[in-house]
Amino acid sequence: MIYQVTLPHPALRLYVKEYLLIDFDFTRLREIPTRLMPVRAEQSLIFYPGDGFTKVNEALGQRLAIPRTVVQGQPLTVWHHHYPRTFSLVKVVFQPGGLYQLLGGVPLAKFTDVAVDAEAVMGREAGELLQQLMDMGRYQEMIATVDAYLFNKFQRSQRRSEPIDKMAYLLQASYGPGALEYLASQACLSFRQFERKFRERMGISPKLFLRIQRFNQALDAKEKYPALDWQGIALGCGYADYQHMVKDFKQFGGATPVSLLQAAAQAPERLLHLR
Repeated sequence: MIYQVTLPHPALRLYVKEYLLIDFDFTRLREIPTRLMPVRAEQSLIFYPGDGFTKVNEALGQRLAIPRTVVQGQPLTVWHHHYPRTFSLVKVVFQPGGLYQLLGGVPLAKFTDVAVDAEAVMGREAGELLQQLMDMGRYQEMIATVDAYLFNKFQRSQRRSEPIDKMAYLLQASYGPGALEYLASQACLSFRQFERKFRERMGISPKLFLRIQRFNQALDAKEKYPALDWQGIALGCGYADYQHMVKDFKQFGGATPVSLLQAAAQAPERLLHLR
């Protein structure tokens, strides 16, 4: 079993942030755990070499069976994942704009908050790559195979790069007052042009993206440094106060900060002592 975050080959790091590799076996647990999935500021390409699974949103009354290969645009909805007895995943988490580049400049609004069958978007090659992953027994071999596939895809891309295509670096700048104007200037664009091109590449507005990213930063900070108090985290992440942070936690995490942290402590990788 494994729960591992791995960096891509250096040649891919302009486009790919990281890989997430999961292999869960719940046969020794009395009950198969579910997992609350807060919204994260990311887009991804996901392969499920093992059994399929279902995600559920009780508030919306929705239950979705997930395809074996998925193009995932920017999520906006909180889901609970319901796993089979054994579960495996290879997830490519892109740098901001990386999925847009991979798909040849297709506007990402059509992928926002949906999980689309990758074969319907990328053709038979997505299914062929999934089959290769299913035939492999070694985790690192899986990562090397995905590395090679993505390297070839980006090498063949004919898209002309623009300054805004370096958003992975732009978005590491300060997120304080005037941040969006700063990002627009670094991309050599007016704010209106920047917002339009950002939506093309990310599927949502830059303001919403930075809100989600700030929520992620706050949750990650508390998980990493549990001794920090929530008020200090809120101020450290740029919120006006604790109550403003709570609003984002309820929207993007479906729960209060305390409840969301409790849910994270019951995540499958923690119950299986993989993290």
